[in-house]
Amino acid sequence: MKNLLPLAILSIGLLFSLSGCIEDNNIQSLNSTYSKLERLELWAQKAPLDSINSVRDRLKGAKEDLIWLGADSNVVFIKSDALVIEELSKASRYLKDAPSRFIGVFNEITRCKSQISGLIGLIKSGAEIDALGDSIDNTYIKHNTLIEIEAVIKLEKVLTETLKLSRLGLESDSASWSDIDSLLLVKRGQWAQGIANVGEEL
Repeated sequence: MKNLLPLAILSIGLLFSLSGCIEDNNIQSLNSTYSKLERLELWAQKAPLDSINSVRDRLKGAKEDLIWLGADSNVVFIKSDALVIEELSKASRYLKDAPSRFIGVFNEITRCKSQISGLIGLIKSGAEIDALGDSIDNTYIKHNTLIEIEAVIKLEKVLTETLKLSRLGLESDSASWSDIDSLLLVKRGQWAQGIANVGEEL
């Protein structure tokens, strides 16, 4: 019996020690994930958002102009024009959802920051019940830690894809805008000539 008491004390001490290690590991993982989140935020902030939005709007305007010009019987499009229009469409597709994508990224960064900070605070506080009334134990902490880690991993993939599409859109515009602008100039000239001819007939 005398030998059992020290063993029981040792077991309890080991249990608390393991619990503390698990808690520390989760906090370390969350701190590391938060640091990664800050790096992603800086990465996103370096995106040339003004240029992206400006080019997107310019391409959208050019596309709308070509649509109404194409509806005029005086404006004739030939096969080579289709290649230029395809370049316009390609650049537009790349940048089409850029504003909403970046808004979504920044909103998710804010959400993840709040969630991670809250979870770290919850762990450090030693609380036993969360705001929803769920019991807080090692399983709960580990599960929610993994959720936040996976959310940031997913966010990184979304940001990478968003930046890639934006880059492709800007590159496509840079390579093809002079041809697009020239095409618009020619078709506007055809439209204006058609209007002038109608005026002369009247």
